[in-house]
Amino acid sequence: MVKGMRFLFVAAAVLCMALAFASTAPAQAPKGEPIVIGYIGFTLSPGTRPCMDIQRIAVDEINQAGGVLGRPLKYVTADNKGQTSLTVEGARHLLQAENAKFISVEGRTEICLAAQENSAAMFKDYPHILIFNGPMGIELTGRVLKEYDKYRFCFRDWDPESAHYAQQRYFWGKTWKEQMKPGANKIAFLWEDLEWTHAWQRGIPELNLPNWEEYSKQFGYEVVFSQAVAPRGTMYLPILQQIARSKADRIFYVSSWFTDTESFVKQWADSAARDIPVDLYGGVSQTKAFWQMTGGKCLGVTGSFTETDIPMTEKTKPFYEMALKNNIPTQIHVHLAYADIYFFKDAIENAGGVDDIDKLIDAMYTAEVTYSMGKLAYETERVYSFFHSKKRVNPHNPTVETYPGVFYQPIGQWHNDGKIQYVGGSCSENEAFWEPYGSPKDWVEPAELRKR
Repeated sequence: MVKGMRFLFVAAAVLCMALAFASTAPAQAPKGEPIVIGYIGFTLSPGTRPCMDIQRIAVDEINQAGGVLGRPLKYVTADNKGQTSLTVEGARHLLQAENAKFISVEGRTEICLAAQENSAAMFKDYPHILIFNGPMGIELTGRVLKEYDKYRFCFRDWDPESAHYAQQRYFWGKTWKEQMKPGANKIAFLWEDLEWTHAWQRGIPELNLPNWEEYSKQFGYEVVFSQAVAPRGTMYLPILQQIARSKADRIFYVSSWFTDTESFVKQWADSAARDIPVDLYGGVSQTKAFWQMTGGKCLGVTGSFTETDIPMTEKTKPFYEMALKNNIPTQIHVHLAYADIYFFKDAIENAGGVDDIDKLIDAMYTAEVTYSMGKLAYETERVYSFFHSKKRVNPHNPTVETYPGVFYQPIGQWHNDGKIQYVGGSCSENEAFWEPYGSPKDWVEPAELRKR
């Protein structure tokens, strides 16, 4: 009896040791032909290089965990130097020489459109999935609905222009008007003069959506100035002088990472318009480096701020720490670029591989990943411009209804000593989430911050 008990005890101990070893043993190294993922972009761009760097890390993480269906991922890039012709050349190389199954393109609409046409011409011989990383450009996904057979392999990991009307309704109708600066009704628009802003300047007739100047008037604003500005333009002082004369209460700059927002802000801080609050739509202002880039002259500027460890999801803090460790700035499209790799993994597993392109496209409809800023999934409703774009709003009610929990967009203001004061999010559905971190009532006039 005692011997039997001893045997059982020893056997149990051995089993526990075996299980402990199995739980700590490294994943089996992936084998076989690699699945190739490519990225086309300007490798020296402060907006694009971080996307490449973060995706390379995601690929390494997946390979270290055993790959996808036991196969390794291979990551390759093509430098387009910001040029359309080199984008097409790079795509051909990735498809013909590298046999890429997924290709991402940097988020400038003009470049994405060229890549889209090239991929459509090559798709029959080189089936693949094409991802537009962070652009607007309404036609990128508008074409998918109009000519599905030709463009069915194209997806946009960002939401289309039409998805941002709900956000602006929230800003103009509530956040700005009621809480930040009541009674400030005169707005000056600046537009980065690239394709992605044109729909907001013209309106979207297919969905009966007005241009943003007309849209702002619905909430009691008077547009006192509006001008398109060349990307990477550097001479803003004459424009700021005109804005000061217009007596604007607020400057809304529809900017991206192609905009020289650092030059704009430095000139704004020394101009006659310095006491007029500035809101930036996007750009390098989304990261901590902006304070140093502007020499602290961004004090009082408001906009999206995405280099954050606020736990929007369980993935946020690990992502932030990983990016910080590797010195990678995390603008919105960088968050998405990292999420894309894990989304591809999910789609490949759902499709059972990459050999059947139709199964792979179907798997893009059903895949979903939680990432650092919410959930990444693609809109399957066949509504113009929303179809094949990242989910954000109800496509049948795009000016009002935002899907809760899908995208947490931090809005912050630069306070003294480079501190970011969060002033909320971009939709009413996520208001409760942001309350512990800040509200529009925490916004402070730029002139007051300078006094402090």
